Amino acid sequence: MSQSIAGIKIPDSALARAATEYIREQEDDLLFNHSRRVFLWGALTGKRKGLTYDGEQLYVGAMFHDLGLVEQHRSANLGLRAVQR
Repeated sequence: MSQSIAGIKIPDSALARAATEYIREQEDDLLFNHSRRVFLWGALTGKRKGLTYDGEQLYVGAMFHDLGLVEQHRSANLGLRAVQR
């Protein structure tokens, strides 16, 4: 089922559905809805500026962008190890 918000089509591919399902299992409603708004703001900004973009990639990136805020995906030293390399 295709959904559209503010004239922006929410991707409904197998990848987008899998990402949505995973994020819904991992994040609370507040963070999930924030991630959706990130997608919508990005898509609306791109549309306003006349940019072309891959909606599926933008959606999946937006869904996962704050996953590190969730306890089971958080690491106090992961960023530090990456910088030290």
